Amino acid sequence: MKRKTQHVRFDELIPCRTAFIDTHNPGSEGKENFTIIGGGVSENPDQYVHIDETLGFNVGGAGQPAGSTNSLHSHRTAEIFVIHTGCWRFFWGLEGGDGEVVLHPGDLITLPTHMFRGFENITANIDTDSKGYGFMFSVLGGDDSGGGVVWAPQVLATAQQHGLVLLVSGQLIDVTNGESVPDDVVPLGPVSGAELAYYSRNTISDSNKVVARRPGSWMHTVTEVIGKNSGAVIRERPGFEVVRVHWDEDETVPWRLPMVDAALILNAGSAELSNGVRLGRGDVVLLHGGGEIVDVQPANGARSELFVVTPTDDLPGETRLE
Repeated sequence: MKRKTQHVRFDELIPCRTAFIDTHNPGSEGKENFTIIGGGVSENPDQYVHIDETLGFNVGGAGQPAGSTNSLHSHRTAEIFVIHTGCWRFFWGLEGGDGEVVLHPGDLITLPTHMFRGFENITANIDTDSKGYGFMFSVLGGDDSGGGVVWAPQVLATAQQHGLVLLVSGQLIDVTNGESVPDDVVPLGPVSGAELAYYSRNTISDSNKVVARRPGSWMHTVTEVIGKNSGAVIRERPGFEVVRVHWDEDETVPWRLPMVDAALILNAGSAELSNGVRLGRGDVVLLHGGGEIVDVQPANGARSELFVVTPTDDLPGETRLE
């Protein structure tokens, strides 16, 4: 039986440019949010969903021009990022000053739940084609991504000053676009007191424990990046596991994909599945479990990097570092 395959091409991704409350905040302009597999997190009902089903996790993406910042927020479910293009600075803490780390293409970071975090595209504006635009893939634990995000208090206050109001229902109201807050609805207020402490109770004391860098060698390797096994680079149980497969130039060694449901993210190069599906750089594939055996191997002699995400039976509500 042929395994069901759904293919989302990178150059056909449809962004939402008004997905979050900080859309108009100074320094956050130009952000793009993508939901690739599952509904992800968005405060805009017009967010386009490419594959409207989940595997126990959601796959999305964030695209930002150079200098654009995603404001401080906290998640209720596990979240990781895989850097596709650009140079990114991640920072955390209620005011964003508790720590930071800089990541490059092929690097991966896992961020704890209940910790305020933000990220900024710090790519130098030297690429005349992209003008410093950077893109990251994201994976969120759970079929339900937890009802959106919790914003740091100062983010909500700044947003209201620039015409955006978030309702308790999660709906985003853009006053600058002629929308108005219904008379019988109360806007969402900032978290404070015990609730604020609850959503900022985690931090990162050592970024090496949450970051997996792209290996210096492209020789064919298969690495468990996130998992509960002792050999994993990051021993964590977020509700899914992540494996990285590398091929150097002109290597053609096939790798057998797991027989379970899986999301494939081709982060570099090009590849071909034995069922005939060809992947370009940045493409995402949802491969359902069961049926035929499917192998993957690089194409066109290019250095290639594949991330494979598979669900586990761990509860995704908390990030649990080993």
